[in-house]
Amino acid sequence: MDKEIKKGDRVSKSPMWKYEEAIGTVIKASKDGWVVVKWDGINGDWHYNKEQSKEIIIMDKDNE
Repeated sequence: MDKEIKKGDRVSKSPMWKYEEAIGTVIKASKDGWVVVKWDGINGDWHYNKEQSKEIIIMDKDNE
């Protein structure tokens, strides 16, 4: 992860649970590393700790 994830960032994760790839929006990012993502088309809010959030990629505007 090159830059810090923050609320409102569009992100992706591959693989994500039973999906090949997921794209979503960060709805909460704490200073101690916890990140909450709302994945597009996937129910629920997904919580990731500091270690797990290293697998989340911040998307460039060009990649959306």
